[in-house]
Amino acid sequence: MKNTYSTFLVAASILAFGVISASAQPILRGSIYDAESKQALIGATVFVPGTALRASTNKSGTFRLQLTTAPDSVAISYIGFKTSIVKGDALKAALNDGLRLALTPSEASLQNVVVSASREAQLRTDAPVAISVVSAKMLDETKPKQLFEIMNKVPGVMMVNLGNEQHMMAIRQPFTTNSYFLYMEDGIPMRAAGVFNHNALIEMNMLAVSSVEVVKGPASSLYGSEAVGGAVNFITMRPTAVPSLKVGYQGDNFNYHRAQINGGGMLTENLGISGGGYYALQKNSWMTGTDFSKISLNLRADYSFSGSTKLILSGAWNDYTSQMGGSADSAGFYNRSYQSLADFAYRKVKAGRIRATLEQKWDDNNESFLTAFYRTNSVGQLPSYAFKRVNNNPTLAHGQINSNDFTSYGVIAQHNKKFDFLHSKIIAGISLDYTPNSLWAYYIRLDRNPQTGIYTGFTERPDSLLTSYNAYLLNSAIYAQYEFVPVASAEHLKLTLGARYDRLDFRFVNNLPPSAWTGAPSEQRAFNAFTPKVGAVYDMGHGSGAYLNYSQGFCPPTISQLYSGVKVPNLQPAYFNNYEIGGWTSLLDETLYLDIALYQMDGFNELVSYLLPDNSTETRNSGQTLHRGIEFGLTYKPSDEWFFRFGGTNALHQFVKYQTSEAVRFDGNRMVGAPDVTLNTELTYRPSWLQGLRVSAEWQYISPFYTDNANKYLYNDVTLFGLRGVSFMNIRAGYRVQNFEIFLNAMNISNELYATNVTRGNFGATYTPSAPRLFSFGVQYNFAGKE
Repeated sequence: MKNTYSTFLVAASILAFGVISASAQPILRGSIYDAESKQALIGATVFVPGTALRASTNKSGTFRLQLTTAPDSVAISYIGFKTSIVKGDALKAALNDGLRLALTPSEASLQNVVVSASREAQLRTDAPVAISVVSAKMLDETKPKQLFEIMNKVPGVMMVNLGNEQHMMAIRQPFTTNSYFLYMEDGIPMRAAGVFNHNALIEMNMLAVSSVEVVKGPASSLYGSEAVGGAVNFITMRPTAVPSLKVGYQGDNFNYHRAQINGGGMLTENLGISGGGYYALQKNSWMTGTDFSKISLNLRADYSFSGSTKLILSGAWNDYTSQMGGSADSAGFYNRSYQSLADFAYRKVKAGRIRATLEQKWDDNNESFLTAFYRTNSVGQLPSYAFKRVNNNPTLAHGQINSNDFTSYGVIAQHNKKFDFLHSKIIAGISLDYTPNSLWAYYIRLDRNPQTGIYTGFTERPDSLLTSYNAYLLNSAIYAQYEFVPVASAEHLKLTLGARYDRLDFRFVNNLPPSAWTGAPSEQRAFNAFTPKVGAVYDMGHGSGAYLNYSQGFCPPTISQLYSGVKVPNLQPAYFNNYEIGGWTSLLDETLYLDIALYQMDGFNELVSYLLPDNSTETRNSGQTLHRGIEFGLTYKPSDEWFFRFGGTNALHQFVKYQTSEAVRFDGNRMVGAPDVTLNTELTYRPSWLQGLRVSAEWQYISPFYTDNANKYLYNDVTLFGLRGVSFMNIRAGYRVQNFEIFLNAMNISNELYATNVTRGNFGATYTPSAPRLFSFGVQYNFAGKE
C-alpha cells in the first residue's frame, strides 16, 4: 500500500511538472502579409534560426509556432520576398500580443510563386515553361490608364492598343485578332471556347488586379482550347490582412477622366472582403469619334471555416460604351489630322461573372478545389471594321448592326496529391462549360463622302437579316499533370508529363427562313482534341537553372467562323506544336537576374479565306505557319535607389503554306504585323534623400513589319532616335507623402507619329494612330490600418 501511494505521488509530480513546463513553453502566433498589396501571404515560413522549430502560414496567412523557450530571434521568409528578422523588444511584444508582419517584395527576384503553370502555387523556377509575372508593385507604380501599358512590359508580349481599351495581342504570334490567346480571371476563362473576342480584356477591371501571370507558348494541356500563343491570368485582389482603402482620380490632357476606389480587410477573424471599381469617361479626345465610358466593379469575400478549408465568392460587372471611329487613311495619318472615318460606329458591352470556389487541404499531401461559375455577356455594335466599299460607287458602302450574346454555366474540379515515391505529385481535374449563344446581324446602307473619305450616315434595314442563329456549346474536358524526380541521386532534375482531352459540342439552330439557308441548315457537330505536354527542369543551384518542354496547343473554329455566312465550311481545329528550351541565372550577389527562352512553334490547319473561281470565298484549313524566336528578360537592382529592366523578343513569323486562290500563294513570306524585334526597357530611380519619390524612363521599340501578305509594303517610318518602325519613350513620376500620392505619366514624350496597327486593302492603307504626347496625371489617397 505504501509503495502504491509513493508511486502515485511520483506520477502526479511528473504530470504536474509536465503541465507546468508545457504551460511555460511560449507560443508565437500571428499573420504575415505583403507590404505592397497588404494581402496575406500563404505558405510563408516562420522559424527560429539554428533550430528545427518552424511553422507555415495557412490559407488565411496566419501561423502558430510552438517554442521550447523564448528565442533570441525569429526569421520570416517567403519566396520572392526579403527575409525579415524579429528580435529584441519587438519579439517580446510579439510573444505577448502576436506578430503582424509585412514582408517587402524582392523586386529583381526570379523566385516568384506562380499558380498559372499548374493551377496551384509553385515556384516559378519549378515550372518547365516560359512564364512572366507582373507584380503588384509594378502595377501600382505604372498607374496604367489602359492595360497595354502594363502588358507591354512583359518580355515577348505586345498588346496592340486600338483605343478605348480595345486591343489585339501578340504572344509568339504576329499582331492578330485570331483566337490564339486565352484570357483568364483567377484561372477561369473569361469567355467560353467558341465565342472568342479579341477585345475580351475590355471586360476586365484593371484596378482589381493584384498581379498578372503570362504563360508564353501553348498551355492547352492544362487550360484547353485557345491557349496557343499564350495564356494570360489576371489574379484579383484578395481581402487584405489589415483594413485598406484607395481612393483616387486619374485624367489626362485629352479629356479622359476616371474616378476609382478599392478597399478591403477582415470583418472577422475568418471573414474578409475586398472590392472596388472605377468609372471612366472620355469625350472630345485627340481623335474624333473616340468618346467612351465604362463602369467596372469587382467584389470578393473569403471565408475560412478553418486553417484548411476556405470558401471564396467573387463577382465582376463591366458596362462599356464606345464610339468605333475606325482608322485614319494615309493622308489623315501623316497630316496628323486625327479625323476618324465615322463617328456613328459604336460598341456596347455588358459583361458579368460570378464564381464560388471551395478549397480544402485534407493533409500535407492532399488538396482539392471545386469552382462553380456563371457568365453573362452581351456585345452590341455597329462596327467600323465591317464597312465594305462598293467598287463602282465611291459614295456607297455596306455595313451591319449586330449583337452577340451568351450566358455560361460551368464547373472546374481539381485534386492535387503528393507521393513519397519519386518525390512526385499528380494534379488531375475535370472541366464542364455549357454556353448558350445567340447572334443576329442586319444590313445597313452607308453614305460616304468621296472627297474626304468620311462616312456621313447610314440607313438601317432591320428587315434585311444577314445572320440570325442560336448555338449551344458544351465544352467538357479532363486533364492531368504528373511531376516527379526520376533519379534519386539527381534530385534537382524534375520531369513533368501532362495531357488534356477536350470535347466541344455545337448545336446550331438557324433562325433565318429556309429560303435564306443556302447550305447553312441547323446541325450538330463536335470537335475532339488530345493535347500533351512533356517538360523537364533542372535546378543548378546558386540561382541558376534550365528547362525544356514540348507542348501542343489547339484552337477550334469559333461559332461565328462556322455559321456567320450562308455557307457552312467543313473546318477542323488548328494545331500548334511547340518546342522550347530556356533558363535563368542570377549574378552579382543576386542583384542581376537573366531569363531566356528559345522556341519554335509550327502551326497546322490554320484558317485561310480562299477565293473561288466564281469570286466567292470559302474558309479552309489549309494554312501552315512557322513561329521561331528568342525571348529574354533582364533585371538589375544594384541598390535600393536604382532598378533597371530590359526585355524583348527576336522572332520570325512566316507562312509555310498559305494559298488564297488557285493563282495566289504566299509560301515563305513574312506574316502581316510580325516585327522581327520588340523591346521594352525601363530605368527607375527612388532617391534615398527624398523618401516617397520615384522617377522612371521607359523605352518601347518595334521593328518594321509588313502590312500585306505579298510583302510589298513595309511599315518602316522613322521615329525616336532615328529608328525605323516604332520607337518612343514614356516618363513616369510619383511622390507619396504619408497617405497621399500624386503622379504624372508623360506618354510618348517626344510626340512621335506612329501606328502599331496598319491594314491594307483594295483601296489602300488605313492606320490606327497612337496617341500624340499625352500627360496622364492623378492623385490617390492610400490608407492601411491596423488589426
